[in-house]
Amino acid sequence: MVTPIIYSKKETHLFDFIKHPVCIVSDAGIILYINPAFSELLGYAPKHICGKSIRLLFNNEIPKKIKSNAILQVRNSKVWEGDILITDKEGSLQRFNLRIVPTQKVKPVVKTYICTLEKNTLTSELYEKVNELKVIFRSLFQKTSDILLLFHFGPNGLPNPFMDINNAACKLLGFTKKELLGYSLIDLVESKSRNDLFNLQQKLDDEAVTYLELSLLKNDQHLVQIEVEAQYVNYDGQHAVLMIGKNISEKKELEYKLSQVEKLEAVGQLAGGIAHDFNNVLAGISGLSELALKKMGKKHSAAALIKTIHQKANNTANMVQQLVAFSRKQQLSTRPIDLNKIIKNNYKLLERYLGVNIRFITDLQQSLAIIKADQATLDQILTNLCINAGDAMPDGGELIITTRNKTLLEEKVTSSGLVPPGKYILLSISDSGLGMGQETIKHIFEPFFTTKDIGYGTGLGLSIVYGLVKQHGGFIECESDIGEGTTFDLYFPWHADKKTKKSVKVEKKNLTGHETILIAEDEADLILYLKESLEYYGYKIKIAHNGMKALDIFEQDRDAIDMIISDVVMPEMGGVELKLVVQNIKKDMKFLLISAYTNRIEPGVPFLQKPFLTDELATMVRNILDDNYKYE
Repeated sequence: MVTPIIYSKKETHLFDFIKHPVCIVSDAGIILYINPAFSELLGYAPKHICGKSIRLLFNNEIPKKIKSNAILQVRNSKVWEGDILITDKEGSLQRFNLRIVPTQKVKPVVKTYICTLEKNTLTSELYEKVNELKVIFRSLFQKTSDILLLFHFGPNGLPNPFMDINNAACKLLGFTKKELLGYSLIDLVESKSRNDLFNLQQKLDDEAVTYLELSLLKNDQHLVQIEVEAQYVNYDGQHAVLMIGKNISEKKELEYKLSQVEKLEAVGQLAGGIAHDFNNVLAGISGLSELALKKMGKKHSAAALIKTIHQKANNTANMVQQLVAFSRKQQLSTRPIDLNKIIKNNYKLLERYLGVNIRFITDLQQSLAIIKADQATLDQILTNLCINAGDAMPDGGELIITTRNKTLLEEKVTSSGLVPPGKYILLSISDSGLGMGQETIKHIFEPFFTTKDIGYGTGLGLSIVYGLVKQHGGFIECESDIGEGTTFDLYFPWHADKKTKKSVKVEKKNLTGHETILIAEDEADLILYLKESLEYYGYKIKIAHNGMKALDIFEQDRDAIDMIISDVVMPEMGGVELKLVVQNIKKDMKFLLISAYTNRIEPGVPFLQKPFLTDELATMVRNILDDNYKYE
């Protein structure tokens, strides 16, 4: 803060006896001196105004005519004169003729300006206008949707009780105006926000406007977050602080949920990366153990042990597939699926999650028709719905999964739209838990909507289930009542009837061959497995440890190579890029891509997902070489 200049007795005596109101201002706009005539005219005492900004006389906003004209003129040592409105101590506007004369003091060396005022009589019209404006201001103050808080600082530099508050502030905080006028901002603010108030007076002295975020305690003891703009104003003749605020609680909640989504995305990326590396290892273990079983025969003393290793590797692969599904790196890869098998495969995992206090029952129709679906996605749908059901039964209960063939003769209204007449496979998941009211049911499939406490749910589970069911051309609906449990019914389109055991036995195809196959793979165990497996069926094998080396081998011996098997993700050049380059050179080159993901594979491209069985590999290779490959 600038210290007011102390004038000599002679100078002070001279200014004190001038009848015109005189004010001396520094080049920085600080009031250095006012004479008695100035004090008497506007009501300001020297001790209350000297050292303060000239803005105080203009309701904290320098008029444009002074900003754009007067300042430039007087700084060039010219006198400026003009008509101006000035606010007196009572907050009333008075019109004056203002004359600014620049002067240069030698001791101390400070450039100052002598301002004299000459009273202009306001017309009755102008007085009426001012009164009208006051009425409009009061109306706007009360009716605006922004939160308005008025207070002044006490001797300790902290906010005193409110001088005034508007209706929006009362409504937001849940108090009456009379109640709020008995509080100060310190009484309402959360402890974490108090430091901002301790420094507020200093900030306002240093800056024209200050912005801050505050957490205020409502009448019901809940917190609401507001973003405020604070500035000094002259209100009813008092030097006050006006805070204009907006409720940002919803914005903060959305920011929090967005951060949760970003965390989920990061976890998903991590899960996808782990799945890729883990699947490479599992493919080697599964493939080599299966190949060992083929070579040693079932009667070998170690066959039972090798078979156990093979089964455990495949079981682990199913768990990894759920990681991939969670990461959502996998595009839908649909095929004919028996829904009952999916439920049976997940039963033990779900039973372990639900715990001993929940009775887990399945009621599966034996002749259940086939649906066309993505297996990893069905795992995810089943897991999400069962986890939700378990959370709804904190004290235990009963969870029933039911499957039925369903024929609708007329349209059915569900939460996900109208289900047209036709044949469907119905998956029902029912719990005996807490249940939900009808108002809650209306919102359960909305992203971020959750009935769980903070930290116990993101509100994304059911919206993901909804999206995945719709991707399959299906429908979902929810029925629930408070205290009566919840049932989710999922309708999947019928694809085919279940085949009976009496179906004609397909003649086993000869999977052997003599063609030359180039394998591009960077995982040593997989190279060994692929080489040994295909040589077992009679194929000649060439090996490359990445796409670039595979391209070199192909260019050297393109006529001898009948087919290329390539991993999608490899150093230097991946399988997709290798396929594009090779088929640009030799258009009819046969190709099989292998990977833990399908996210980069175009529909129709021959693909095997790791880990896979030796017979699956041999069948796929033979079909591609014989031009019998069919994409589903």
